[in-house]
Amino acid sequence: MAGKIKNCPVCGKLYNEIGRKMCPDCFDKQTEKEDEVVAYVRENKGAKIPEIIEATGAPESLIKRLIREGRFEQIGIKMTYPCEKCGEPIIMGKLCQSCQDKIKKDLQHTQAKFVAANPAPKQEPAAQSKGKGMYSLKRS
Repeated sequence: MAGKIKNCPVCGKLYNEIGRKMCPDCFDKQTEKEDEVVAYVRENKGAKIPEIIEATGAPESLIKRLIREGRFEQIGIKMTYPCEKCGEPIIMGKLCQSCQDKIKKDLQHTQAKFVAANPAPKQEPAAQSKGKGMYSLKRS
């Protein structure tokens, strides 16, 4: 089955998309960069994200994705990155569980206040229909 012809979002070159979101050349480069980051972390246990970025030139988004995918845990290293709201260390998503719970609670509180301030209008009961449907058949 042939894929769609697309422009690579990284280099702009046309490629046949077969499940990857970039051309084969950029995919290979990304895979090499991932391997470089994993090797650096393996050799420098305890390295923090800014240090990894400086040493490898990898973008922060790539390092965070590798953490979320568990690539460092596979080599026996537990890594985290900061919650975007409070800075607590997390291994997946953008917010820690505490911040997620607080946002959910705030949304529920806001929704409850809105419902209390805007009660639903009372509906009159629907008129009774005399037929069984839109069409009736007459029998002779």
